[in-house]
Amino acid sequence: MGPLHISTEGMTEAEGMLLSMILSFASEQLTSSWTVKNSGGDEVAAVIYDLANPRAKLAWERHQSLLYPVSIVLSDKPIPGVQWVLERPIRAHKVIPFLNELSARLAQVPSRPAEPFSAPVTPADPFRDLKARLTGVATKRLAQVADLQEVKLIIAGSVAAGKTTAIKTISDILPIRTDVKASDHVGRLKSHTTVAMDYGEFSLSDGQKLRLYGTPGQRRYDFMSKILCRGALGLVVLIDNRLKDPLAELEYYSYVFADLINESAMVIGVTHRDEAPEPGLEKYERYLQLLRKPWPVFTIDPRNKADVMTLLDALVTMLEHGRRHHVVMPGSY
Repeated sequence: MGPLHISTEGMTEAEGMLLSMILSFASEQLTSSWTVKNSGGDEVAAVIYDLANPRAKLAWERHQSLLYPVSIVLSDKPIPGVQWVLERPIRAHKVIPFLNELSARLAQVPSRPAEPFSAPVTPADPFRDLKARLTGVATKRLAQVADLQEVKLIIAGSVAAGKTTAIKTISDILPIRTDVKASDHVGRLKSHTTVAMDYGEFSLSDGQKLRLYGTPGQRRYDFMSKILCRGALGLVVLIDNRLKDPLAELEYYSYVFADLINESAMVIGVTHRDEAPEPGLEKYERYLQLLRKPWPVFTIDPRNKADVMTLLDALVTMLEHGRRHHVVMPGSY
């Protein structure tokens, strides 16, 4: 058996480095060679999910039933009914026997038989299950609100955060845009800006359409945003990390859309981190703790369909679990 790789989900950089050091210095005490990978992939044998991180907790809830890769929980205390729990603090005397036991378990997993040759087939829709789950929460929403005629999703954020691009990435139709030539300071970020809304459609598994509405980025059009969000399934907020104070943007949109958030759910996508790495996601998560509601926050590229669908997946997970979060603004409690 070759080296076994562990992927970390939501662990701090310091803890990831500590785990790598332990595996390096204690390699002779391990029955199998383990290494830490920063991202997932087919070669990953196990994934460590830090339950203190809301993004990682949501991911663990979706993947914990998988036999391979093995889902490991990083927690401050044991969790009844969960087999693979690695307790904090991360120390060699805890990690080594834990991984040796896991190695023995993995050695018992039968190798996957080779697939027989067959003619090429049309690839399955990778988002089929998510569409089915979206259909479920959308149907429930329509049943709860008597006069609701459509199911819609609101995508909000500042100018150039990527709202229009995100809608274009997942829309099944050519998006309808209400752009005008940008002026003043907005012109330094993009040539055109949305003044009313962007509109797209995403087909669900039963033929329903999820209406995608992108709100204007300029604050003088906030009255349009409040009109659009009436009866919405949930809210996606995109934050441009290049802004002078992106955390203030998060606070602002939490306030503007407080009514919608309180009755549904919210997820956050941080864009342009390739150009502006700071603040990191851990700072967003700490700030969200001040709001008393740790909404999921992800780094995304709005041009990447898988990234945008990850936001929808997190939103659906919250709606399925009935996680309606009442907004508490900093300094108000």
